[in-house]
Amino acid sequence: MDVKTTLRARARGVGVVLAILLLATLFIPTPYTIQSPGPTFDTLEQVDIEGETLDMIEIDGAQTYPTEGQLELTTISVSGPPTSTSTLLEVLYHAAQPYPAITPAELLYPPDTTGDEVRSQNAEAMADSQSWAVAAALEHLGIDYQQRLFALDFAEDSPAAQFLEPNDEILSLNGTQITGHGQLVNTIQEANGQPVDLRVRRNGDDQTFTIPVTQAEDGTYQIGVYLDSEFVFPIDVEIHLQDVGGPSAGLIFTLALIDRMTEDSVTDGRHIAGTGTIDPDGTVGPIGGVQQKVMAAASAGATIFLAPEMNCSEITHVPDGMTVYSVDTLDTALEILDAPAGEINHATCS
Repeated sequence: MDVKTTLRARARGVGVVLAILLLATLFIPTPYTIQSPGPTFDTLEQVDIEGETLDMIEIDGAQTYPTEGQLELTTISVSGPPTSTSTLLEVLYHAAQPYPAITPAELLYPPDTTGDEVRSQNAEAMADSQSWAVAAALEHLGIDYQQRLFALDFAEDSPAAQFLEPNDEILSLNGTQITGHGQLVNTIQEANGQPVDLRVRRNGDDQTFTIPVTQAEDGTYQIGVYLDSEFVFPIDVEIHLQDVGGPSAGLIFTLALIDRMTEDSVTDGRHIAGTGTIDPDGTVGPIGGVQQKVMAAASAGATIFLAPEMNCSEITHVPDGMTVYSVDTLDTALEILDAPAGEINHATCS
């Protein structure tokens, strides 16, 4: 073998090694969390549970009526720390897609957060959203129930931790009576970073504290309190939905309950989708991944999408054939859906 042949062989060998190394780097875990459009679920449909066909939303203790149309709750698929891993190849792939959502995990989760903690929090948030949805539906229908809101725990470096204690009942903020998490969030935002006066009930005594407000990475204001709710309802509601977490299905659950519990159809045969938290008083709160949820709804065939007012600025693209409406309350959502085609005068997100 001559010198040139030897050099060519060595060059090929080096090239193969470099190609292998380059390929290997594509599968190295990254610190990024990726959000992409997830599956949608028609809350008015029937589902198979262990061989038994049941309504996705089962209601016991109230008259129910047939429904028509589709009312889709939307989700996002999430990959990356702390719940899973995201590779460089996945990051590059999603970066090339329209409207990618790739965020350093450290901006979304506190340090040392585990996947089990996130999954547990999401499961609790889903359970809470179902309770709040029942409360909002009953409130709209004029059916009495009982509800109380409590401080459960505090975030790291919480401004409220030095004033409040677990089990303090939240009564009002800056003079506004508080009935749910979304309303509390919105009222804090209205203070525009100024300290807020929070009235609580502790061991039977009412106390008011002036609490500093901090600003999160996403620009929202917060006082760092995790909340818990206690409800007593006159009806039993069971929602058969698996492997979906978080609070963002509240608005759609509420609309589905109202559709099931009234003779008039909310959907009127249309394909409707949406997202947003819900409070018992009907306040619709912001959620994450709204652009990805719009895309998921479009893929499912929805023509109307209901989006929280506070998320509208995040929607940079509305697919053809779909109208996205800005919703701040349950009443707004129902007004939009009650209006005849071509006569909806509410603001859109576009």
